[in-house]
Parts: sequence; C-alpha cells; structure tokens
Amino acid sequence: MPKQTTYKNIAGFRCLRNITKQTNDLYLVHCGQQQCPPGYTYDHKIPNEYHLHFVLNGKGILLINDVTYHIKKNDIFLIPKGVPIQYFADEREPWEYVWVTFDGAMAESYLNHAHLDAAHPVITSTLAVTTYTPFIRSILDTNKLTYANEIRRVGYLYEILSTLIEAQNAQSEKYDYPSETYVDYALQYIKSNYRDIKVNDIANYIGINRSYLTAIFKKKLDVSPQKYLVSYRLQKAAKLLKSTDMAIADIATEVGYVDSISFSKMFKQEYDMSPKAYREA
Repeated sequence: MPKQTTYKNIAGFRCLRNITKQTNDLYLVHCGQQQCPPGYTYDHKIPNEYHLHFVLNGKGILLINDVTYHIKKNDIFLIPKGVPIQYFADEREPWEYVWVTFDGAMAESYLNHAHLDAAHPVITSTLAVTTYTPFIRSILDTNKLTYANEIRRVGYLYEILSTLIEAQNAQSEKYDYPSETYVDYALQYIKSNYRDIKVNDIANYIGINRSYLTAIFKKKLDVSPQKYLVSYRLQKAAKLLKSTDMAIADIATEVGYVDSISFSKMFKQEYDMSPKAYREA
C-alpha cells in the first residue's frame, strides 16, 4: 500500500512528501525548502530516486563516490539514484536550499541533457537559482489531495527541468538535435512565414543562435539563410509574375517588400532582368 501524501510547514522547513505517482515517464516523490542549522548532516544510504537541490544561500559539502564537492549559493547539486552520499551544512554559513525528488523512465535522460549525473553531480546555475523557487513553491502550494493538483504538480516539475536544460545548454551552445533537423525545421518556418521574417526570427523560433544557423545552412544547402530567404521570396514573386496579372507593386508587398523599388533591384540581381521584363518574356 503506497504511503499517504503528507505536508509539513514549520519554521525553516517546508515539505510535501510521498506524492502520488502521476506518470511513468516522470513523476514527483518529494519537494521542499529548508534552512539548515549549522553543521546539519544528512546521510543518504542508497536513494531510490533522484534528488535535485538548488542552493539559495550559504554553503556546504557533498560527499559522493569518495569525491568532496564544496557547494555555494547558486550551485545546483544532484543526489543520484542508487549512489550513497553524505552532505553537511557549513558551520558558519549553513545553506538554504529548495529541492525536488523525482523518478521515471525519462528522468535520467532529462538530467543528462542538463549535464548532471553521478560523475558530474554539481553545476553552477547560469540563472539565479531563485528562478526555480516559484515552481517549487507552487508545488508546495498545491498540497491539497485532488486529482487536478496531482497533474498540476508534475507540470511544475517539467517546468523546472525544461528551464534547467535550456539555461545550461544556452551557456554551452550545445543543441539537442542533429543539424539537419534544425535546417529542415527552418525551411518549414520560412515556407510558412517568408513574407515578414528576418534571419534572427528564424534562429529564435528554432532555439539556436544565428551563427550556428548560418553554419548549418551553408553546410547542408551551400547558401546562407539570408540568401535562401531572399531567393525564396523572389521565387514566389516570379510565379506570381507568370501566373497572375497582379501589379508589380502588389507582388512586392505580397512577398514581403515594403516598396517596389527595393523589390525590383533584388529581382534583377536574382534573375538578371527586371520584374516587368521577366513578365513580358
């Protein structure tokens, strides 16, 4: 019989324990916030889940696999599943942290995407760790025993992990998918939005920086994204010149140019003739 979910809120300690399992992919077990007393020691024999801590203030020491980690404010540390650990709050500046305990089929993969595992259990957050406290406090606030709250709490856990993965990868500029996937996604975005976008819009929509977008475009298509976007607009314009009686100024507007002079100049560079001459030919 599963343990009953319990909520505790006392001075310096707030915790929601034994949370009902929501999904197999990812589910919460515990969640809380603690201001540790000086020298507070925790001896975790062999944890059955992953424990992720966000240090808000103070400092402490984590011992794992015979390695000592000195941890301070804005560090994030992982207690890995199946690995015995100990940690100690500093005697003079004991740490305060928020934490989430979770497991599931995807838990290890999500942590790996955030560059956290048993061999690398500590990272310095690229965001102030207070970024994560509203999510954890929201979990603690949804402590009433309702089915809606069970769903809502795992949603906050996904927010925590997605924010962490995004923040850590933005610093290292490592991306989750092969470059071909990003190029294909960019081409689809251009196809649907070519009239009123710039290259930065494409990069931002996909979630990569502009220099990387340019590099993978040149590698796969032998052309920059800017050149591809211009050529795509002009191809659309050429089709309209062939198949309709639309005024050239209207075609310019239709494919994303604010005036027909700029459009005509770019069209002539692409096709070696003016839009009018192209239509007549």
